[in-house]
Amino acid sequence: MTLVDSDAAVAAALQALGVRRGAVVYVDRAVREAGVVALGAESHRVTGPSLLVFRDEMPGANWMHPCTYALVDLDSGELLRTVPSDRPPAFGRLPDTWVVAADPDGIADLAPHQPT
Repeated sequence: MTLVDSDAAVAAALQALGVRRGAVVYVDRAVREAGVVALGAESHRVTGPSLLVFRDEMPGANWMHPCTYALVDLDSGELLRTVPSDRPPAFGRLPDTWVVAADPDGIADLAPHQPT
């Protein structure tokens, strides 16, 4: 598994989904290689390495509630796709490769913040 530097992953996530009050943006540092990538209940085929970004639009609420996925091309930074959904990438805490990219209200509950 290839991991992207936290700062680069966070920058890509913020470019893709920005910062929104009342929401938390997470990014998985694990690179998605060429192939099919799950975006909530949908899938998207990518031709090169990409990063998966996830915005929880109702942090702390039980699932199923609104959220958004984004897929970002790792080489160009291009936003490949955004998909609205109602489910997280994993129920409970996200795997250790996930980090918080934006949490303006300090309410992230699925992954740790990066040290400053």
